[in-house]
Amino acid sequence: MKQAKWIWHPGSLELYHGMLLHNRRTSARRYKQGDPSNRVGQARSVYYYPMWRVDGPVHNTMLKKTATIDKEETIELFSNTKDCAIIVDGISYNKNTKIKLTEGTHTVALHGFCAESFPAFYVTGNEFASDRTYKVDIRGKRYGQSAGESELYTDVNDKVETFKFSYKRIQPVSIEEINDGMLYDFGKEQFAKITIKSETCKEITLYLGESREEALDTDYSQLVVNTELKKGKGTTEAVAFRYIFVKDTKDLSISARLEYLPIKERGSFKCDSEFINKLWDTCAYTMLLNSREGFFDGIKRDRWIWSGDAYQSYIVNYYLGFNKDIVKRTIRALRGADPIESHINTITDYTFFWLISLYDYYMYTGDKEFLEDVYTDVLDVLEFVEGRLSEDGMFVRREGDWVFMDWSTFDSDGPMCAEQILLARAYEAVSVCATVNNDNQLATHAIERAEYIKEQVNKLYWNDKKGALVDSYTSGRENVTRHANILAILFDYVSEEKKQSIIKNVIYNKEITPITTPYFEFFELDAMCKIGDLKYMTDMLESYWGGMLRLGATTIWEEFDPKKSGIEHYEMYGGKYEKSLCHAWGASPIYLLGKYALGVRPTKAGYKEYVVAPNKMPFGNFEGKVPTPNGDIFVKISDTGCTILSQIDGGTLQLGGKSYKIPKNEKIHVKF
Repeated sequence: MKQAKWIWHPGSLELYHGMLLHNRRTSARRYKQGDPSNRVGQARSVYYYPMWRVDGPVHNTMLKKTATIDKEETIELFSNTKDCAIIVDGISYNKNTKIKLTEGTHTVALHGFCAESFPAFYVTGNEFASDRTYKVDIRGKRYGQSAGESELYTDVNDKVETFKFSYKRIQPVSIEEINDGMLYDFGKEQFAKITIKSETCKEITLYLGESREEALDTDYSQLVVNTELKKGKGTTEAVAFRYIFVKDTKDLSISARLEYLPIKERGSFKCDSEFINKLWDTCAYTMLLNSREGFFDGIKRDRWIWSGDAYQSYIVNYYLGFNKDIVKRTIRALRGADPIESHINTITDYTFFWLISLYDYYMYTGDKEFLEDVYTDVLDVLEFVEGRLSEDGMFVRREGDWVFMDWSTFDSDGPMCAEQILLARAYEAVSVCATVNNDNQLATHAIERAEYIKEQVNKLYWNDKKGALVDSYTSGRENVTRHANILAILFDYVSEEKKQSIIKNVIYNKEITPITTPYFEFFELDAMCKIGDLKYMTDMLESYWGGMLRLGATTIWEEFDPKKSGIEHYEMYGGKYEKSLCHAWGASPIYLLGKYALGVRPTKAGYKEYVVAPNKMPFGNFEGKVPTPNGDIFVKISDTGCTILSQIDGGTLQLGGKSYKIPKNEKIHVKF
């Protein structure tokens, strides 16, 4: 029989688990925001609501498939709900009924209702085994769309309401008596279910910390978990920690079960520098912990899916795990349900990144089916965006919009330059989606709008006196920040002359406020590598990421300022320990090393064509592997030259100003 998968109304699984995860956040904040000295309340976690509307799944579903078979086939329906039926050629049957299909053409329809979650179906058989070939049969804008499915739910015994994590038992590496209590150190950042055993305690309060200081500071530790023990044992939900502190009791033992998705690390990188090797591994571990129902921002504070954060995780994923399923889940969860009433996460640039991410997804994976599946969503998002533009088609802030871009100070008077650049890039992404879906009219419209916005950026925001793009052309303040200028270089939106001016007057100008978050360092270092200044990137890896590692980081932080010291490093958002010390947007070195050291990138969708343009690096010999949809590309750089072994066709090696064809499954070596 053909391998069946659990199927559902497209997006329902993502919306259901997104609904749960976005409403799980708690906070032990016991002070007024912005005033940590003003403590209120008890040390107990309190529900912390999301800042945007959280949508649920579709509760009633109809899916249908018509096909012709040339031999008999027996099918059987399984479902997660009792309110369901399988209708074969107009005749209705209950689930768990074996139905014999004779040779010929048949129509199979699946109907279901589930109030608690969403109806899901599993049909055994051959041609009619459940998969995305079943189509939505409810009249509406999603009529005819393919059913939802996931690589995680392919066994008839799978429970779609339970997210399929894997678990690994972990133990503390040290236990210390301190401050009239016990401090448990698990050696590195964890996201795990904590197990407590005690013969005398009925309830335990755990003070959790990503840092030692946070766990011991019981007045201000960010995560406080109160656990009831039954028959001497209690287990928490999965939470983030490295350290656990328990006051006033020593009669207990603590262990944990690491909760994770077993995403295989197909990408790899090793070199002569132990620091770079450690950095790669630290970034990979950061990604592992934040790869869950979707790509999280961080595992301690928010545990939410943010579109800007996720955008970078997608790209790192293409060089590490190349897991399409988690990318698709994240994109669908972020989109939400109709009607669209605000920007994604309420942030304008995050809506633009949602659209841009589809271009990158297609370029790396070549997956046309997913762009077809979400095309209605693309059209709806575009309609929402265009409904909020100015009369001349430019981005303007509307009531309720959060213009983020980065944790930095901008001149936000009038329409911001960086937002226009992202809007133009979003239009280019829409054009690609439209082309894949044979919507030539929209493809043309989107390209025309992108070109118009780029013209306006160069006309309105370029300042000859500053030799750079300014944040605002309406305020008269001529304020220059790095962000718009970096994006303009990265997306090739300025001339070569202007690019050189930006490099001189912005990038290498220490008077311009530096980037302090790994989030926007992603874009800055990408742009610098693109223009050929790889030393800028490697220096930043050493000083910025290395600064975190030298302070004992076991995962990458949300933000790092080398001018800070001590527990100042853990402060953010008005709280002593609110900074996330495991933040996915800091894992960009994996992408940078894969794309610019190993030099691998697709030039046609799905690596139908690609280039390998490796660069000598200051950390000696190195080698690595870059995953693609249909195989891996191995690259090794040594003193003697470059060695490549590729499992796919279509490659070109660019080295020393010359080009060489890369044959499939045949090792080649080219001297420098």
